[in-house]
Amino acid sequence: MTTTTYRTPRKTAELGFQALIEKLGCGGAVAFMSQYETGEGNYTVERKKILANFRLESLRKKN
Repeated sequence: MTTTTYRTPRKTAELGFQALIEKLGCGGAVAFMSQYETGEGNYTVERKKILANFRLESLRKKN
């Protein structure tokens, strides 16, 4: 049976970055982290606007 130790989000991030440095080196760890960003906007609101007039039937083949 595996036991799980609770860690704060801060501690998890710290341990994760240490693991990246160990495997990838400092430059590799920074390059890896730079691939991720928090983004911007509100996906749900934007999706509703984009798909406001979309109908499922439009995907079906018309014979």
